Parts: sequence; C-alpha cells; structure tokens
Amino acid sequence: MRKRNRTITIRCTDDEYERIHSKAQRHKLSLSDFVLRSAMDKKIIVADGLDEVAKQQKAIGRNLNQIAMLAHEGRLHSVRLDELIEQHRAVTAAVCDIAKVVK
Repeated sequence: MRKRNRTITIRCTDDEYERIHSKAQRHKLSLSDFVLRSAMDKKIIVADGLDEVAKQQKAIGRNLNQIAMLAHEGRLHSVRLDELIEQHRAVTAAVCDIAKVVK
C-alpha cells in the first residue's frame, strides 16, 4: 500500500466546493480520492444496485454453507437445490446487467 505523505492545497469558491463534494458523495468516494482520480484521468464508475445484489449473493452463500455443514455432519442426505440455483441465476443476471451499464 502506498503512503500518501504529500498535501496539495487548492482554493475554490463555496459553490465549486459544494459541487466537488456532492460529486464525491455521489460516487461514494472520499473528497481526496475523488479529486485524485479526477486529476489523474482515472475512470470513476458508479454501479447502482450492486449493494443489493451483493447482499443477495451473500445470503445464497450462507445457505450453501449451512447445507454443506449439515451434509458433513450426516444430518442431511439429499437436497433439492432448484430454488437456490434459480436464485443464483437471478443474481448472476443482475450482476451482468449492472456490468453492461458500467461498460
């Protein structure tokens, strides 16, 4: 991890500050990260909806882990994974849709 040990001070109007600050918030970045990325011509991408998709993906993973634990303990001998597979397909499709928008 690189160490940021230099400071750049700039002057701006209240309006300019508010506009820059609101853009940083909209992109879910700190003011410092937003200004650095903007100045270095790096792409700033906002993937709306990704938080909800990640939450769904974690829930599916927890369900699979619980099933695996029960199977390893010998408390589960057969399972129908149709619903879990369908949920996984839906979440994967949502990720693909978000990725298409980001490109």
